[in-house]
Amino acid sequence: MPGPRSRLTLALIALLVAAWSTPGETSEKWGPFRGQLVDQATGKGIAGAAVIAIWWKNEPNPVQMNRSFFDATEAVTDAEGRFEIPRYAKPPFFDFQIFLPEITYFAPGYLSLRKQVTPSDGQPFVAETTIFMERIETREALAQKSRSGPAAVPLDKMKEFTKAVNVERALLGLSPITIPAQETKP
Repeated sequence: MPGPRSRLTLALIALLVAAWSTPGETSEKWGPFRGQLVDQATGKGIAGAAVIAIWWKNEPNPVQMNRSFFDATEAVTDAEGRFEIPRYAKPPFFDFQIFLPEITYFAPGYLSLRKQVTPSDGQPFVAETTIFMERIETREALAQKSRSGPAAVPLDKMKEFTKAVNVERALLGLSPITIPAQETKP
């Protein structure tokens, strides 16, 4: 049985290995995240688009690193196409196993063309960020577009995203994705 000194040494080694094998980004991780979705042709904002920030956590494993869902927060664009995902309310104290968020957006009837961050070396959605999108003009082109949400994110965490996807599905005559009912509080 190892003594106290050996256990302390093993614990320190385990912490160093965990820190070395984790995301370890120093950029803003918890928000707020802001941006604007703009129609490339008209220069006008796209209202009613859904934006979701998804945080994944690192799952250390002796064989390979895996990631699993941690949490997600949504926003919907306003009349000018602007959105804000507020700062995550209660980030974990030890967040070194949490990756920077993956920010995904969906505007019914549009394809994403490019993202412009000002300044160009700024962190997207923390620095001023504009997403330029192109209107899909034909049913055939619309049918080619992927209409599903981010994989491995529970539907109850992406209700607004699913609503936006369902608008486009309706345009194609497809059945909607079922959105989980809101929880009722007593």
